[in-house]
Amino acid sequence: MRNSRGRGTRPGRRVVAVAPASSANLGPGFDVFAVALERPMDRLTLSAEKSSKTEALLKVRGVSGVSVRAEENAASYVALSMARDRGIRTLLRIELKKGIPVGVGLGSSAASSVAAALAVGELFELELSQTELLRYAALGERLSSGTAHYDNVAASLVGGFSVTINDGDRPHVISYSPPRALKLCLATPVVALPKRKTEFARSLLPSVTKLSAAVHNLSMASAIVSGFARGDVELIGYGMRDEIVEPARAGMIPGFHEVRRAAIQSGASGVCISGAGPTLLAVADSLKTSPQTILKAMLSAFGHAGVEATGFVTKVGAGARVVSS
Repeated sequence: MRNSRGRGTRPGRRVVAVAPASSANLGPGFDVFAVALERPMDRLTLSAEKSSKTEALLKVRGVSGVSVRAEENAASYVALSMARDRGIRTLLRIELKKGIPVGVGLGSSAASSVAAALAVGELFELELSQTELLRYAALGERLSSGTAHYDNVAASLVGGFSVTINDGDRPHVISYSPPRALKLCLATPVVALPKRKTEFARSLLPSVTKLSAAVHNLSMASAIVSGFARGDVELIGYGMRDEIVEPARAGMIPGFHEVRRAAIQSGASGVCISGAGPTLLAVADSLKTSPQTILKAMLSAFGHAGVEATGFVTKVGAGARVVSS
């Protein structure tokens, strides 16, 4: 099977790609900052067959809440978009194993989209640049949330702490390795949210903001970048204070202020909403405090607010990769 804009693929060949969850914004870095998580991950298996048109058959396993219709699922939508854009007429067989919960602020659609973009590029030997992969993966974000934002897909693709410079339609990512002592505590409350939660969360944002708030957020964002550059967990956490986006979204999360206070009192360096929420992320210096103690305090605070919650501790992880081809 060959196409005009790639080297083709061998009959019966399968490609398997994995992509990690991510946590975006980190407080003041709205639509710019994100970190890849070591776990959980999505896993996508892709193969192709001859066909007179471009189409996809999708099978989804794992967590619920994901559309199984090819044109409505972020992963298969990205794969189809890439094939059509490249003039590839084929039947794409896609098996998506979801390890990342949907709609909780962990970049679930971004991971699926990144895995799909990597797999298609590998299967058809398209030799895509990082920018091209980002742009294709962002199509899945646009389908899922209404906006083609790059923060989650950048972290999931590249790994580490990512800063996305979005100059028009040519996003560029700068990635920083995390301090070894940095641990991430994530607590997810069980709350009722709109079906298109990210789109709803964006609708809550203010259309104008005070200059003082913008200056504050710029200074805090600078602290986060400096913290990663210097390997300083305390500085990273210090910078995770947002005066624009989080105040508008805090009402979505019952017990938000109590959970944040409990995490800080238990030794967290900083706390923020993970992406559009409702998961809360706390960063901890494992050489100075116990991440498990922080997580336990967060879950307990949610409980005292009358909200059931689950959580886990992980660290900043590597980016997406092809594991079999």
